[in-house]
Amino acid sequence: MAFFLAGIAVATAGPIVREPGVIYLSDFHERLPRYQLTGPAPCFFEATMKRFAGTLRFPQAVQLDAISSDGLLRVRGNAQQGGVAAWIEPLYVAGLPENYLEIAVRAEQRRREVEDLIARKEVAVGMTLEEVTRSLGKPQKRSSKTGREGSTQTYEYVKYKLIPQTVYTPSYAQSLTGSRPDPRAKLERVVVRSGYGYDASTVYLKVPVGTTTVGFVNGLVETVEESEGTLTDANASIVVPPIDLVW
Repeated sequence: MAFFLAGIAVATAGPIVREPGVIYLSDFHERLPRYQLTGPAPCFFEATMKRFAGTLRFPQAVQLDAISSDGLLRVRGNAQQGGVAAWIEPLYVAGLPENYLEIAVRAEQRRREVEDLIARKEVAVGMTLEEVTRSLGKPQKRSSKTGREGSTQTYEYVKYKLIPQTVYTPSYAQSLTGSRPDPRAKLERVVVRSGYGYDASTVYLKVPVGTTTVGFVNGLVETVEESEGTLTDANASIVVPPIDLVW
């Protein structure tokens, strides 16, 4: 997977400036992880490491915001001139696993797969309960139980189709027509036309056509069952379970 290697430093209290191709941890966790520095860390405004932004003070814990394709880290911390958000080398951060970049890339690939499924209103084995809710909404039925295998839940979604129906209602129409050859003259002739007829209007009935039943085991989709009205030509998709980026 190719990533665009650019990051822009912003104020500590400001929002992240998102750059194409960079993996942002805020896409995976609401509370971003913090790591201790191993020493004073030179930081840069861009992941090209050409525009020097200052040196992060040591000792301190910095917040990890993003990871580039080269494994560089975008962090928020205190530099000599104050709070900054900038790029540093990974050797200045303690506690990262050796394969942190590989883990981050796989997590980003999964996130994109799931977002595509949600955009198409689909579910797949391996999705979380929250992801299924984002895709299909609230279920019409749900049940849960706890056993030796853990907690299991079943969500049932009813698929509806809008069927148009034309309704005719009686109506009575009357129209008046006249001729006025001279604007200053009185109306010379008035014709009244009336008659009975029917007005047509179309209404849409919401008719159930099938169900999708999603089975969860310990919060992850284990089974997806579809009735005739919800069947698709493709087999049920499978995605890997969520990947934790907080080490």
